Amino acid sequence: MTDPRIIQRQDHPISRKDIDKDTLYVLYRLKDAGYEAYLVGGAVRDLMLGRKPKDFDIATDARPHELKRLFRNSRVVGRRFRLVHVFFGPKNVEVATLRSGIEPPPGNDPDLYIDDDNQWGDIESDAFRRDFTINALFYDIRSFNVIDYTGALDDLQAHRIRAIGDPAVRFQEDPVRMLRAIKFAARFGCEIEDATHNALLDHAPEILKASRHRVTEEIFRILSQPNREVGLRMMADYGILGALYPEWLDAIGDDGFAQVAAFYAAVDKAAEEDRFFPLEITTCGLFLPFLGEIDLEKDNFNRVAARVTEDLRSMALRMDLPKRLMAQVIDYLRGQLYLLFFHHLTKRVRRFVETPYFDPVWQVHLLAYGQVEDLEGVQTIWAEARKRLGTPVGGTVGGPDKRDIFSFRGRTGGGRFPQGRDGRRGGRGGRQDDDEDGDWPAQSAITADLGEDGAA
Repeated sequence: MTDPRIIQRQDHPISRKDIDKDTLYVLYRLKDAGYEAYLVGGAVRDLMLGRKPKDFDIATDARPHELKRLFRNSRVVGRRFRLVHVFFGPKNVEVATLRSGIEPPPGNDPDLYIDDDNQWGDIESDAFRRDFTINALFYDIRSFNVIDYTGALDDLQAHRIRAIGDPAVRFQEDPVRMLRAIKFAARFGCEIEDATHNALLDHAPEILKASRHRVTEEIFRILSQPNREVGLRMMADYGILGALYPEWLDAIGDDGFAQVAAFYAAVDKAAEEDRFFPLEITTCGLFLPFLGEIDLEKDNFNRVAARVTEDLRSMALRMDLPKRLMAQVIDYLRGQLYLLFFHHLTKRVRRFVETPYFDPVWQVHLLAYGQVEDLEGVQTIWAEARKRLGTPVGGTVGGPDKRDIFSFRGRTGGGRFPQGRDGRRGGRGGRQDDDEDGDWPAQSAITADLGEDGAA
């Protein structure tokens, strides 16, 4: 038994008014039914840091079948890690049964990967089976105390990411934890403590054992949160990108990686100014180097655009990225070529700025090349033509784009916003197990909308 550190209500900043009302309802329903009920994980961490949590998760000693009986508006989900989602309209509150630690497999089996994590436990065992100390805090709805078994409060105060237990073992049990360590370190500006740091360096190749869905999700979460550039560089420095995407790194080279990092630094700066972009635009940053160097006197738009399209489609398949997302990315990058090749043709300039594709193409251009002095003349032509329309430039969204990258995949996928850009429900998009990703479009949407093939 480990004696936890108990922080009394008067000694911590968490207030029930800062907790989502549906989450509070679930907590009190569990408490009133005689179960233990705790707010856990990232929500407690964020509230202790004075931040607004993105999600509110609950842990309880009630088993999934008991939760299903208590909440008629619920569903059991997951196989490796069974959870209960309690639904409130388009959103849900995630409830997990307290779990115990997983014992290593018997014998000398070097493979520690866990594919079944459904052994029930208590609050202490649940705390020690979590990934990092900062995610192992519990807020008890009965006493309003915060409970710390792992030294989380000290690590929060020191801005330190520390794995719970032996980090080498924890990363082999679930390699996605390596990406989560990077995600938290980048987002919160934390250092990674020495043992966790060394295990990250040693076990980066283990990431290939993890679910491709979970890995891709975490990577795009890193590229969608504050300090994207830092997260990108950390993934490269720890060897994660080299293990996952060696062909992409080889194709872009060191100079190309610097160009990608600069793009995400520009996205970070825009976010600090409350300007946010959809996933289709921010994903473009990964593939800017594929445009290469262009000689306007010798090159031809069609030839260069065809080469870029072929290269990006091939790389997208190797990286297992949804075709619907990548089709948009390819269009926006072909749009960069259009800006360069046809800026001197007045009719083409006027026609392009009037299409719905110009604004996102222009946003990508400003993020990628807005500070390139050699392009000032080209940029002035397009900016003045767009200004003459007399309408605000689009291509942005009202806040950070939280869409799941796999909402672009499947028969019904299309990158729908969960509640629409205007706040209305926008549909579920493709399911993660729906991998029929469709075909590439026969023609670029941009040149199709212009009613031409883009020839000079």
